[in-house]
Amino acid sequence: MNVRSKLAKLRQQAGQARTDGDVKAISDLMDELSSEAAGGGETRPQPSLQDAFDEALSPTTWSNEQ
Repeated sequence: MNVRSKLAKLRQQAGQARTDGDVKAISDLMDELSSEAAGGGETRPQPSLQDAFDEALSPTTWSNEQ
């Protein structure tokens, strides 16, 4: 197998791995929503929009990014 063929195969595998991860995340979310709609199962706590803004604007966040 030449280098171009190996590179093409690696690119294909990398693309498939990303797709697999996306599909799993969507599947997990659908399972969670289905469970919540049925009235059972635990759901993970969702931060409020205010919490997200507070975290993004906190001084510790700014100091870590610089």
